[in-house]
This record gives sequence, C-alpha cells and structure tokens, in this order.
Amino acid sequence: MTRIRTVFVSLFAGLIVLAISACGSNNNQAAQGASPAAAIPSASVAPTASPSVQPSASASAAPAKRTITHALGQTEVPAKVSRVASLTPHFADHLVALGITPIASVSREAGDFEPYLAAQLKGTESLGQQSAPSLEKLVTLKPDLILAVEKDHSKAYETLQKTAPTLIFTDKEMEQDWAGVFLKVAAAVGKKDEGKAKLKAFEDRTKALKEKLAAKLGNETVVFFKMTDKDARVLSKNSPLGKIAYEQLGLKAPQGLPDGEGEIKIAIEKLPEMNPDHIFVMDVNVPDYVDKLNEAMKTPIWQSLNAVKNKHVYMVPLRATKTGFGLVMHGLFVDEVQKALLGQ
Repeated sequence: MTRIRTVFVSLFAGLIVLAISACGSNNNQAAQGASPAAAIPSASVAPTASPSVQPSASASAAPAKRTITHALGQTEVPAKVSRVASLTPHFADHLVALGITPIASVSREAGDFEPYLAAQLKGTESLGQQSAPSLEKLVTLKPDLILAVEKDHSKAYETLQKTAPTLIFTDKEMEQDWAGVFLKVAAAVGKKDEGKAKLKAFEDRTKALKEKLAAKLGNETVVFFKMTDKDARVLSKNSPLGKIAYEQLGLKAPQGLPDGEGEIKIAIEKLPEMNPDHIFVMDVNVPDYVDKLNEAMKTPIWQSLNAVKNKHVYMVPLRATKTGFGLVMHGLFVDEVQKALLGQ
C-alpha cells in the first residue's frame, strides 16, 4: 500500500510539472504570435504587465549633428540652426539667398548694411565693421552658428567658438570658389539640396543669356571699371564678377586687360590701350568714390574712349569687391548686364 501511494504521489507531481511547463510554453507562444487584440488577457486570468514598445533606432535617436570642414578644422553644427550671425556681408548674402535672415551682421564703413541687401536685413542687428565686430553684443544675441573669415577673425576663433559653433573661411576660398563656400553654408544650415538647386538655376540662366549675348555683341569687348578714392581699377577675368562676366556669360575682354586675381589697379591713361566697346562702371553707390569718378569722367582720356563716344557706358550701383559676394548680388549683377546689353 505504501508503494502504491509513493507511485501515485510521484505521478501526481510529474503531472503538475508538465502542466506548469505547458502553461509557460503557451504563454510564450501567445505573446509572440498574437495580434494586439488577442494579447489582451481574459477576465479569468490575472493580468500581467505588457512589455513597453521600444522605438526604432531611427525614431528614438536625436537628429545627427553636421560636421563642416573649414579653414581652421572641423566644427560640429547643431541639426537645427535658426540664429546665424554673419561677420562679413558675403555670408549675409549667402544666408538671404537661402531664405534665412541673419540675426546679426557687420556693416559698411558708413555704418549701414550693403544697400542691395538692406531691405532683406530688416531686424538684423549690426555688429559694427568686419575688421572689429562687437563680440560682446554677439554673445548677448545667442547665435546657433557664426560665419567668419580668417583674415579678420582667426585670432578670436576660440572666443567665437565659446559663443557658438564657428566656421572660418579664407579670402582665397571666397575669391576662387564662392559657389563652394555657398554650398558649405547651405550644408551648415541644413539646406544643402536647396543650395544646389539655386546654383543650378543660376547656371541655367547664365547659360541661356550667354547664347543671346554672343548673337547680339559678336566681337564687341566689355570692361568692368571702378574708381576708388585712391586709384582706378578694372576687374580681371579671375575676379568673382569677372568669372561670371567673361566665363559664364561669355563676354569678350579687350586686348590689354591685365591678368591677375581680383581687381587690378591701373593708370587711367591705360584705358585707351584697351578702348573697350562697352564699359560698366561699378561702385557708383559708394559716396567716397563719387568725386574721384566724376573727375575721371571729365578728362580728355575718358572722353576719347569708344564706349563713351557711342554712349555705351553703364553705371552699376553694386560693389565689385576682391572677394565678391554671393548669389543675391551675382543675380543683380547679371540683371545689370542683361538690361544694358540686351535691353531686357
């Protein structure tokens, strides 16, 4: 009798173990295979805590920062940039072209913004002149990003970096590859694709105008001239605006146009050697240059030029600087060429 009881107890214990195992297996299968509705426990079973839903890596991860390479190394820029400070007018141009109004920018010597950009910079704080911007004021504005140039701002780089991520570019970059600088700025503010599209539209426009200008002008030559308060200058083929005029628009430079980078200083007595068919006079909106320009235009040398005799002299209220500006200014420059030479 004792032996039978022992066997019964053993069998009963075994059945309990099997029952527990089966319940565990069924619960696991239900958790893995059931639809959300089927996973709701029935009233007869004590509810258990459902595991929380884990977000996917792409949904939970914060937006990645962008790393931008510039003249002084690499800088991480926040994924979202809305408050940008420009320490040169050139970067203000780039930002406006991308639909961004900088929170702060530097002004001209006269204390105002570049006239061609002034309307788009309403609400932008002035930081003073490019060579010595007010860093104290910049700190109070709490920018997300600062754009600066090596020549004027490299010594303050560490201070600027403490205020906000700072990108530094060289004058050489801005002279020789303004479009590349523009795309880096576009990438830094999260608008790289938009930047590429805008450059493509500009290139398409100049390509179409190039054909019309060639048909209209033939072999007629063009010079871009400016008179400062100290000297006379012409734009070389390698200047930012010169590249647009002579390469992208296909305008013909006269024999004797000096080679070099940027603006080339010349004696006004050299103009008859070039004797261009068309002259664009730049910087006519710079007050300090007006008196010297008026003096030059009254001289017999100026009056002897073919362009002057044929009334092919065009006054352009845009600044032709060594480093150029950006897409907004360059678009206006093309507007002036189109209007003067094609009457459109």
